[in-house]
Formats: sequence, C-alpha cells, structure tokens
Amino acid sequence: MARLESAAKAGYYRTPPAVARALARHLAPVPHRGRQVVRLLDPCAGTGEAAAHIAHALGAESFGIELNAERAEVARSHLDHVLATSAFSLRLAHGAFSCLFLNPPYDTDDEKRRLEHAFLTSLTRALCPQGVLVFLIPQCRLVLSARYLAAHYADFAAYRFPDPDYAAFQQMALLARRKGRPTPAPDAEARLVAWSQDDLPPLPEAPDDAAAWTVPAVPRGDVLFASLFFDPLQAAAEARRRGVWAQPQLTEHLWPADEERVRPLMPLRRGHLALLIAAGLLNNVVLRHGGQRILVKGRTHKVMIPVETDDETTQIEREVLRTTVMTLDLMTGALETVEQGSETPRVASPATP
Repeated sequence: MARLESAAKAGYYRTPPAVARALARHLAPVPHRGRQVVRLLDPCAGTGEAAAHIAHALGAESFGIELNAERAEVARSHLDHVLATSAFSLRLAHGAFSCLFLNPPYDTDDEKRRLEHAFLTSLTRALCPQGVLVFLIPQCRLVLSARYLAAHYADFAAYRFPDPDYAAFQQMALLARRKGRPTPAPDAEARLVAWSQDDLPPLPEAPDDAAAWTVPAVPRGDVLFASLFFDPLQAAAEARRRGVWAQPQLTEHLWPADEERVRPLMPLRRGHLALLIAAGLLNNVVLRHGGQRILVKGRTHKVMIPVETDDETTQIEREVLRTTVMTLDLMTGALETVEQGSETPRVASPATP
C-alpha cells in the first residue's frame, strides 16, 4: 500500500515544517559583496514551502524543480524560479548553486535503481565547491550512496528526524560540503555505512554551538536553468524579458512618443505614401519636392453606385470606397483635387486678393 500511495503522489512527501525550520537554523550565509549571491536549488520542490523557508533564512535566490504541474504552480508563489519538469531533463549550470536541498522520492525508477541515489549523482554537479548539501532520505538508504558521498563530499553531519516525524519513513538529514574534486575516502565511506544502521541523534532545533554551517556565495548574474523540453510559458516569459520586443531600439521605432518625429525603418515607396495620404494619416503635412511645397489632405469615403440589372423595375446600388486627395501649392495658392475614377484632376485657381 505504501508503494501505491507513493506512486499516486509521484513520490512526493513534503519536508515536515519542523525539520525545515531546524535546518534553516543550522545554515548561515558567508558575508559577501554586491557582486555575489547565495543560490539554493531544490530539485524536488513540491509546493516550495520548505525550500522557501531555508532560502529566506539564507537571504538566497531560490530555484525549484517540480514534475507535477499543479504543485509547480503553487511553488511559483514561494520560490523565485520554478520549472515544471523532471530534474533529469534539465539544462543546468555547473557549480552555480550554494546549497542543494535534496529530498528525493523514496522509490525506484523503471530500471529498479533507487531514486535517492540517482538524484544525488545527477544534481551534485550544480553545487559549487564548498557548497552545502542537505540530503533527506530514509536512513537505511544511506548505504547505497556512501561511496559516492565519501568521494565527492566531506565534513559530514548526520541526524535522524525528530519525533514524531521519524516514525513515518525513518528519515535522516545528512549535511555535507562538496569537495573541490572527487577523491576516494574509505574512512568517510565506512562512517556513512555505519550511520545507515546506527542510532542517530535527533536533529536539534538549533546547532549545539554558535557555529552554523556556512553557505558560500557565488557570482551574481543569470544562470542556465531550463528544461530540455519546450515550455511555451517559459519561452514567453523569456521573450518578454530579453527578446527582440524588449529592445529599446525597436520599440522606439514601433511605438514612438506622439510628439516625436520618427523615421521609418525602410524608405517608403509611392504606394505606401498614397495609402497614408488616402487614410488621412498625412493630413496637413507639408511635402517638399525640389523647390515645390504643397500641403496635402486625403480622405476616403463611401459612395453608392448603381448596378446594371435586367429588371427595369428594380434599382440596385452597391457601396464602394472612393479616395480623394487635395493638395495646396504653397507658392502659387493653386488647389488641386484628385479623385478616384476621374480622368483628369480638378485645379482651382488661387483667389484674387
């Protein structure tokens, strides 16, 4: 029944709030400057409350991954960046995160491999050197990852969940610091194997001494954090943030201020000018050609024209659009009207003063 329940929840069991609060008290950011930031990654974010609590305590920028779309939507209200995808279908910057908060599904994949170990080996690359791992797993499963942990991490501390939370899955919290490069450590491996069976002390509400686990800072700026699959919502958000529509050079041309004179992106052809004039968009504009200066006004209006029919007792009319362009020569005062359908323009002589 427990396996069926786990499958129904997609392997999701949230971190108990008391455990999240206690872990937050065990972590502290190192002092850093404005060009640095603390980043926390939770690849099994659920609804995001646990990661958000720890990130708030660290003053960290929070990143979450959640396969379930509904939980991912809730997590977006708690975390800074959330992807609704699998943690194994991800483009992720190496060494860009200060803290890896890992509470993976307690289950096996299709090839009968334990997911706790698969998440650990896949996501370790995201941690920076000296970055802190917070690994929440059933205590008996620690033996499966002991060799990998000993090679890639150091400075271990292990606690079981406090009562009554420990009774559910006999979970433990392992804190460790990532090494600069992997090196075998048989003694650390043996200690981790023993912890998978020994009675561990419960996770205290606060560290025993004033020294908390210090979480390093990383360079500030954008990091690679994207799904391998196309997400239209993510693509739209990225386009609004950094796409061509966000470039001021383009938006100034497409949406200039009303009072600002603009230059078209491409030179206008005669057909373009004719359409602008006919639509009235160039009314009261002075055009210059050589030494001639004319004032232009255009108008498009509807007229009714008769339609021939074989029935002499029936009169049929059709509505059509007619365009009229009027020009005033500012040198001579001559007024010229060009109407659609007329063979010759009408020219009115200037009035005699």
